[in-house]
Amino acid sequence: MAISPTGILPEELMFPAKLNDVILFLEQLAIPGDQKDEIFFGWARTVGVKISGAQRARVRRSGVDQ
Repeated sequence: MAISPTGILPEELMFPAKLNDVILFLEQLAIPGDQKDEIFFGWARTVGVKISGAQRARVRRSGVDQ
């Protein structure tokens, strides 16, 4: 399941070329890792980017619950 990134991620990050910036932004959010992963997955679907399992794990590991 994916959480819509709309209203969470700044509009300037809603482009495929902003992949690394999105990861860095999500790593700074003080929310659980599973929510970060769902937002990341939702962003990737929205902008049409393929993300790797390693990228998802990196985002997930930065959660406040880790």
